[in-house]
Amino acid sequence: MAAARAALSALSAKKMAEYVPDLPAEQLESIRPFVEDAVALALPQTTYSVETLMGPCIHFAYWAVYVVGAELDATIIFNRELIEHYVRDNLPDLTQGTQRNYRSWLFRVAEAVNPEANPRNPMPLNERSLDTPYDEAERVALDRWAAGQGTVYMRRGASTLIALGAGAGLTSVEIATLRRDSVMVSPDRVVTINVTNDGRVRTVIVRARYEKSLAKAIRDLPGESFVFLPKRTSTKNNVVSAFVARASSPTGSPSVRVRRLRNTWLVQQMTDRVDVFTLMEAAGLQSLESISRLASYVPRLSNDARIAQLRGTK
Repeated sequence: MAAARAALSALSAKKMAEYVPDLPAEQLESIRPFVEDAVALALPQTTYSVETLMGPCIHFAYWAVYVVGAELDATIIFNRELIEHYVRDNLPDLTQGTQRNYRSWLFRVAEAVNPEANPRNPMPLNERSLDTPYDEAERVALDRWAAGQGTVYMRRGASTLIALGAGAGLTSVEIATLRRDSVMVSPDRVVTINVTNDGRVRTVIVRARYEKSLAKAIRDLPGESFVFLPKRTSTKNNVVSAFVARASSPTGSPSVRVRRLRNTWLVQQMTDRVDVFTLMEAAGLQSLESISRLASYVPRLSNDARIAQLRGTK
């Protein structure tokens, strides 16, 4: 990519050199040549200017390297899934229109420097299909994804993330802030979580499928430890997305999103015909909107079963 930077016009090279972002000098020095090469390679293939691309790219690269922990490699950093995580979960103060612009700028650079990993069209930021629950085959694939991580700590983090999302319906913030002393395991191995959100506490019973992995994850943790990634000190909202972004993900693995995990939990409860008020209370829902939106994913009862329920002879 260095050759592309050498081929820049004098004006473009001057504007690139003059751009100074508000980032730590030492870290900036290590990523700047990488970003300048990427932008220089993308410029002839886009209508965007140096000024337009440098800011988003250098802040994205800083996040990818120093927050997520990615290697300074174009095939790792300029990946659409990582860009999606960055735009969706780390730019909350920007309007949706500005987020779309940022994503477009980063995608154009990604297409230039890492074209093989960026073949698909971007999904709209408000696309609801991203929230579709995982089916059984995908849930099995998620278990394989967790088991396939490179270290014990990453494997434990991945399995805990799945258990808290698909097994208890927790949100990203709730997963990031949950402490060991809020999780109880009864003598008969039922796992109960007291979830605090906006000052309100609700109780969630973990689904049996995930009891063993969650109980194992918390077994030796002190009460004040985080349940998810207990070695960390940060409670920032991007803890989960940063973990997913740096985790290994074999080709064909489903993308790991907490909203999909939570909706999987909701659909499983609805499939089991859990009382709607019990479910709303456990999920921390204030309205039926989420439940009604997911109703189409719940298997229909047989005609005889529907008649029995409506007659009250179930």
